[in-house]
Amino acid sequence: MALLDEGAEPRRALALAHRPGWAQRARLSLASEVETVSGGELRTEYGPEVVVPLRLALPASGLVEGGVRFRRGPGRLAPPDPWASEGVARYRLRVGRPEVRAADEDGVEDALRLAEALRGLSGREGEVVLASTGALVEARMDLRGGTSPKLAALLGEGMSSDWLATPQFPDEPVGPGARWTVARAHGPGVLSVITYELVELRGPHGRLRFQLHSRQAGGAREPVAEGELRFDLRRPLPERMEALFTSRATPGLREGRRLEVVRRTRVTLEAGGLQPLAQRVRVAVPP
Repeated sequence: MALLDEGAEPRRALALAHRPGWAQRARLSLASEVETVSGGELRTEYGPEVVVPLRLALPASGLVEGGVRFRRGPGRLAPPDPWASEGVARYRLRVGRPEVRAADEDGVEDALRLAEALRGLSGREGEVVLASTGALVEARMDLRGGTSPKLAALLGEGMSSDWLATPQFPDEPVGPGARWTVARAHGPGVLSVITYELVELRGPHGRLRFQLHSRQAGGAREPVAEGELRFDLRRPLPERMEALFTSRATPGLREGRRLEVVRRTRVTLEAGGLQPLAQRVRVAVPP
């Protein structure tokens, strides 16, 4: 984490308020397209759209450390209610049944094959450990019961994603216009760097722009994704997040013409408000 600009006054530290006993639902959608340029001729193919329902819940026993402690005082945002906590929390993640939609009539068969491959996602459960800064401490998914290697790799990539929850905030107080970076290692010589810019901040609500760069040993620093999100410090998931992932490749020549392939994936996350977890009700049995 590196703070590049503190932003304008008034500044304050941003902290995610964990609320035990509450859950949040969301819909994650992915849509892809492949653009091929060969000899000045452009061809675009649209892949199916995948929509995955998510549910992130924090049970009363989910607080890992810190208990119910509040960050108060100058530059601190107090939790919205006495049940909020700012330690580290272990959330329960549940994946609903994925929906696959074909972009056009030509892609129906591809959509059906993808739907069959993703069927093993439905009902999967896992854990996501978040710090009050929004940092992803740990994430795992229960893969018992049999999962294809390709689907297991997809789940692992998704669980380690930087877009799973509200972004990691700096420890220092910040204001509108603030900029900071978060770097993560993904293997020998591979590093991802995300740059955030705080565009707007009103109470617990805020808006961020972000850009993801990838660095590899001996390679240039290339932008991989960019987007924007709106957050609410009282909820673990962004209210809305939109990101565009782009990759470029030049496989070589096709029929004597230079070939360039551009792949784009649009990722959208929309989350609702908090909902109380269902509680058991004890019913007295008459003698």
